[in-house]
Amino acid sequence: PDARVGRVGVALDASLSAIGTAAAGGIDMLVVHHPRFYRGLSTLAGDDVHGRRAAAIIRSGLAVFSSHTNFDLCDGGTNDALADVVGLAGARPVTCEKREALFKLAVFTPAAYGDKVRAALGKAGAGAIGDYSDCTFRVRGIGTFRGGPGTKPFLGEPGRLEEADEYRIETVFGEFSRDRVIGAMLQAHPYEEVAYDLYQLAGAARVFGLGRVGDLPQAETLGGLARRVARKVKSPMAQMSGDPRRRVRRVAVWAGGGVDPRPLLASGAEAVIAGEVGYHDREAFSDRGVGMITLGHSRSEAPALPGLARRLRSMLPRLRVSVIRDGRSDARNVV
Repeated sequence: PDARVGRVGVALDASLSAIGTAAAGGIDMLVVHHPRFYRGLSTLAGDDVHGRRAAAIIRSGLAVFSSHTNFDLCDGGTNDALADVVGLAGARPVTCEKREALFKLAVFTPAAYGDKVRAALGKAGAGAIGDYSDCTFRVRGIGTFRGGPGTKPFLGEPGRLEEADEYRIETVFGEFSRDRVIGAMLQAHPYEEVAYDLYQLAGAARVFGLGRVGDLPQAETLGGLARRVARKVKSPMAQMSGDPRRRVRRVAVWAGGGVDPRPLLASGAEAVIAGEVGYHDREAFSDRGVGMITLGHSRSEAPALPGLARRLRSMLPRLRVSVIRDGRSDARNVV
């Protein structure tokens, strides 16, 4: 836990190839999508695939962080990245795994500090509405206060009724970032005692789920869509099921594996693009006339890596972050 981290490598897996690349490049930590170990190890012997990889991680002195399903669910994760590759408009989660309540914050701050407090709120993640960030509203007014004995007011003197030229700044944020947002606001605020209101918005919530469903800008043939997406993700093993001449517009994506046909069929999608789909699940889509395109497990998830690297650089600007491409090929079939 006390090891210093200066260089980070982002990869899909802590594979032997990625471990070797990280060690050779002086990387201190791997941030990967797939967990290296799903159960306890019984050996570090070289003739066991899991033991061999664990031993390589130990020898190289690497730290390894695995996100897995969190990265499938989150904004900008594997499913959002695949939806962007396909070009889906209005993409939304196919399933609902968790809801995040939304809150509105109203804080009163001296007018001269309005921009500082507003910027701190935005940097902490408040004010995100759809594809917009730093969304706030402010109104100017006069605040009054009287400091008691022992107080050190930012304006005026204790015991005297003071008036202050103030802004009321309002913004919204999700419950997962509540402590971070409130902490940033308090740190940026000059008052000894900060006056603010916090409201939970009734009926409002952000949904986090697997898959995404949305619409193409214009209808495409299933065959043309398969070829276009396969080229974009450089998949030599893409497969397609369905009439290649059929025109589709509503499309669902499901990065990786573990496809659940039920919510995908209920989404109204005319075609589904996934990493991999089992034989019987593929039949379920075929029976309902839904086109199916599979890209290969890793090929469907890899588009998310550059975005993860950018996010880490933004959050932790002192780190050097690079993307590690595994280079393994799982090619079998080509569209």
